[in-house]
Amino acid sequence: MNEVQQKNYWLVKFKILQEEYYTFWYEDDIDGFLLDQNGLLKSYPTKEEAVYFAKAEGFCLNTKAVLCISSGILRNIKKRKIRCNLFLNYWNTLSDVAHSIHCQFIGDDRENETVQHIYEKLFYGCNVLVKKGEEHYRPVWSKKERRWIAKVMKDGFRILAKGLNLNCNFTRGESRFS
Repeated sequence: MNEVQQKNYWLVKFKILQEEYYTFWYEDDIDGFLLDQNGLLKSYPTKEEAVYFAKAEGFCLNTKAVLCISSGILRNIKKRKIRCNLFLNYWNTLSDVAHSIHCQFIGDDRENETVQHIYEKLFYGCNVLVKKGEEHYRPVWSKKERRWIAKVMKDGFRILAKGLNLNCNFTRGESRFS
């Protein structure tokens, strides 16, 4: 059994505009995505095709929990309610995409104090460390922080488009195919 087959994989569905791309995410010392021979994300247009590929290749694939990442999150991002667990999942998933295809992602910039502060607010806003009976943390977002969240998400989707070999423009709102 080779290294790829030994990993546990989960399906991640990326939805950009109305197009769907089923990809394979894995947990490891460093999490990532399965790549094709060109260094792009291995993807399929349907769940059935992705599952068939995984079975044919002998992958251990969890199909019960499919994470869906949609470019729709970019619509009115500066005005919408920031759901910490949703944005943190997107941030982490887009970070894994960037790492997999060797791209720099501004969400991973450890030297940018603003980005790190926002990431920490999202993390603590998920309240995973809160014990029963303790008060939940509900972050308040400044306009500057909302702009940074939008910038991080757009950069992540720009990288995702590169990983899927799509010509998309994420400069305003939801993606547009070029």
